[in-house]
Amino acid sequence: MKRMTFDETFAPTSRFLTPEGFLCVKGIAARTGVYQYLSSELDLDGPERIVNVYRSPEEVFSPESMATYLHKDVTNDHPADLVDSKTFKDVSVGHVRGVERDGDNLVVDMIIKDQSAIDDIQSGKAELSPGYLAEYVEAPGIDPVSGTAYEYVQRDIQINHNAVVEAARAGKVARIFDHKPKGIPNMATRKVFLDSKKSRSIILDEEAAQVVEDAVSALQRFADEQSERADKAEATKDSAEEELEEAKKATSDASIGLRVKATLDTIALAARVVKSFDAKGLVSPIEIKRAAMAQLKPTRDWATKSEAYVVAAFDAAVDEAAEKDDDEDEDGTKTNDSLRQFAKDAFNAPKLTTDGSTVYDKFLRGEK
Repeated sequence: MKRMTFDETFAPTSRFLTPEGFLCVKGIAARTGVYQYLSSELDLDGPERIVNVYRSPEEVFSPESMATYLHKDVTNDHPADLVDSKTFKDVSVGHVRGVERDGDNLVVDMIIKDQSAIDDIQSGKAELSPGYLAEYVEAPGIDPVSGTAYEYVQRDIQINHNAVVEAARAGKVARIFDHKPKGIPNMATRKVFLDSKKSRSIILDEEAAQVVEDAVSALQRFADEQSERADKAEATKDSAEEELEEAKKATSDASIGLRVKATLDTIALAARVVKSFDAKGLVSPIEIKRAAMAQLKPTRDWATKSEAYVVAAFDAAVDEAAEKDDDEDEDGTKTNDSLRQFAKDAFNAPKLTTDGSTVYDKFLRGEK
């Protein structure tokens, strides 16, 4: 079919009202590709982590799955549970009357009958999020389109309803509601656990949470390696008593806390120097500084610069960024405060939509 553009699909001139005042409108309800879930959403054991789940074209566009969209209720936000004969009068604002494939996207044709929902849509509440049942199978692989690795695949998708939401994302296992609960701001926050027993945690925005988890995970691997080394030295008595003591010290709470603090303090400074700085996989403060300067001034060969040169250049860049960022907004300040508080707490602790909003944004711009 012809690819729809923003003007063709979502401009008020392309929407139309029936003589009864009902709103008829189309929109993207689903896409193929890799979605991200929290491990707790999949009922997986172990520390909280991000799990990639693949939705293949064969499953998203299977005739059996697409048929389940037809005549299903449209809701204004997701209801507390799946829609059935006992609840539809309270939650339904319209229904889906058509469904079709458009490239990697699945487009639904809806009629909205509730005036409050119509007003919300006309005021800009336009993201769509299906509520559905599905099966999740552990089958690691690589998305052939994006090249993204995944651990699970989604199968047998059965649509229950289609919700109009403020911001859509991937949702729950079995009873999946692909949305952020009402009242949560656009920048999602989540709890980051600092130890495997989940006894210590902090709340960070999604981007900061991922950086902290990567840093803590890398430091914990280092601690595990040092602990294993100490155990082997003690068992075989091949190492001197001093080396054994040093290895044990490297695994102490204080040592890990200091390393966490140094790493996160450097990440926080690098994020001020380069707003889109990606610290994933970096643990050493000097390497974080070197990477930040390489992103800030890519024409220089930072790989060959001495540590002293990199540190001096980085400190100068931090000072310059500080002068420009005196008016940093309150949200950014709260995130930095959370990171600093985490570093202090970590000193005494050993460790830690999506249904298609990105594709949807491209869709609104008429991109493929």
